[in-house]
Amino acid sequence: MSFTGGKLKLKGQDAGTKKKKKKKSSGDEKALEIVEGAPSIAVKETPEGYVLDSRLEGDDRRTAAEKRHDEMMAKREREMTTKLAAKSHRERVNEFNAYLQNLSEHHDIPKVGPG
Repeated sequence: MSFTGGKLKLKGQDAGTKKKKKKKSSGDEKALEIVEGAPSIAVKETPEGYVLDSRLEGDDRRTAAEKRHDEMMAKREREMTTKLAAKSHRERVNEFNAYLQNLSEHHDIPKVGPG
């Protein structure tokens, strides 16, 4: 098989014409327009030298459902920790052993029928 080298040609176009590229507008001009048009923002500087934007500092962008969910999760976590702290490890082990003693093992069940 023989192949000709070079790039692919599109149907209906002359080989000599080239597509014009669009010029990109500089981002500096847009950035200046945004900064000039924006209201003044209070900026705080922390002792470590970081700059904090006051708009982001106190905003809570969670929905009401998300807030309720977080409250319920915190409440459940508190309940679980108080429940776990009520018994010592030894008490839990003894309770579990008593539970296991009360269970019937599958080997202890008598067979029904002749045999």
